[in-house]
Amino acid sequence: MPPRVNEPVDVFRFIDMRGKDDCWTWNGTWGGRSRDRRPYFMANGRRTMAYRWVWELVTGDQIPEGVMVLHSCDNGGYPIGCCNIAHMRLGSVADNSADMTERQRVGLPHTVVRAIRRLIEQGMTQQDIANRYALSRETVSAIATGRIYKRIHED
Repeated sequence: MPPRVNEPVDVFRFIDMRGKDDCWTWNGTWGGRSRDRRPYFMANGRRTMAYRWVWELVTGDQIPEGVMVLHSCDNGGYPIGCCNIAHMRLGSVADNSADMTERQRVGLPHTVVRAIRRLIEQGMTQQDIANRYALSRETVSAIATGRIYKRIHED
């Protein structure tokens, strides 16, 4: 007997659907780079992110090429892979980049950069700060000299 072939609706077999406002955890296959793993599902010969299947099945609309699914919960990646459509919206790459910057999902959080600057001002060595925050001394030096994070100011 040939192996079972998934239908798109089978994606829901791998989702822990909780309350309507909760993240719905993905319990299926993960793919992508080790630092940016995403929930993947294969159906009809097409392998794509599970939450894209969910969007298309629930809305009845196919997601256009180049359009991304953005998560208001910030839990689209590993280990949750949220598949709750109430947490999703469609957007462009630029929308996703702006969202990442606004929510401080890239680089160090602003509060950490400010704390590092205060520790430098208090005389703590760059190496001690690097050890405290699990950073390289070079990163701490770049923060200290303003080569990186220069747009983050004290509140």
